[in-house]
Amino acid sequence: MGIVGRRGPQSSPIRVLIAEDDYLVSQMIHGMLEGLGYIVVGEAINGQEAVDLVLQIQPDVVLMDWSMPDMDGITATQRIFELHPTPVVMLSAYSTRDLIARAGDVGVGAYIVKSPNRLELERAITIARARFDDMMELRRLNADLQARNKELDAFAGIVAHDLDTPLALLIGYAGTIELFSEDLSDTEVATYLEHIVTNSRRMANIVDELLLLVQIRKSEVKPGPLQMDSIVAHALERLQDGISTAKAEIVLPEIWPQVFGYASWVEEVWVNYLSNGLKYGGKPPRLEIGSVVLGTNVRYWLRDNGGGLTQEEQARLFQPFSRLDTIRIKGHGLGLSIVRFIIEKLDGSVAVESVKGEGSTFSFTLPMASKSS
Repeated sequence: MGIVGRRGPQSSPIRVLIAEDDYLVSQMIHGMLEGLGYIVVGEAINGQEAVDLVLQIQPDVVLMDWSMPDMDGITATQRIFELHPTPVVMLSAYSTRDLIARAGDVGVGAYIVKSPNRLELERAITIARARFDDMMELRRLNADLQARNKELDAFAGIVAHDLDTPLALLIGYAGTIELFSEDLSDTEVATYLEHIVTNSRRMANIVDELLLLVQIRKSEVKPGPLQMDSIVAHALERLQDGISTAKAEIVLPEIWPQVFGYASWVEEVWVNYLSNGLKYGGKPPRLEIGSVVLGTNVRYWLRDNGGGLTQEEQARLFQPFSRLDTIRIKGHGLGLSIVRFIIEKLDGSVAVESVKGEGSTFSFTLPMASKSS
């Protein structure tokens, strides 16, 4: 809601710009405003000058004459809301329903007829600022809703596509066994069952990612100091089967700088990075974990010995969900987008560095925990 009275958010006087081409009216309003405790920070004699002064001095509210040379008050208000939204009170020599409607359409918060008295002037400024705050909040909520709807539409398409492929394979192999079991050898049946298990796990992983995303989006957590060595140990324990199968070498650091975060979410980040390293590292994979202190932040990284990524592929990683439907890299995308979502929600950032043929380094940065934490 708006601020009531003659003071701004930090109890400082409200700064007013007067846009009025009649000198006597302007001086009368100027004196009235100062008597009420407002500060007049500028005076314009036409609409274009009003727009220029709003951009230059950024007042808290504008008193805008309806009829001025060069650019009228309606056009000037429209330009102000396009360039630097500011509460506007419209001044006019007369009042009609049509004029008030036109003023409201361009964002005017209050409308008063010349010459106002002190009470009318103060009330109009208060109402205009309150309506402006409500309008800007409504704009923000609408923009946020549109962005979320766009993201949800794209995300639904991605998930449907990712589930469709393993589901189709699962149905195909199961159907083959059902229809032709008598004609299949034990080896063929075992192979089909292996494919069924593999694709069922792929679907389960997608469902797990969905559940994680829902949890993250709904949860408001309080970050705390992390024991990163313990978090990484838990992540490695979850991936132990894959590590053994791939005969991977995992190189851990001796020093683990402490950062602020949320342990279960950061563990998912490491699981994602490590899983990608196991899949796309060398044969066998060699994964090295390290860190570097950057001012008040710590950058943790994981380097693999895989084939690396081109500059174009690097630019397409970590994309928000709304863009994944058109730009995806096999094996990366949904998981790395969740990684980005997690780290950014914890006030950090993600990155990838890679040279084709020389492996990749995936990293994330989080605020360093103070020694007193």
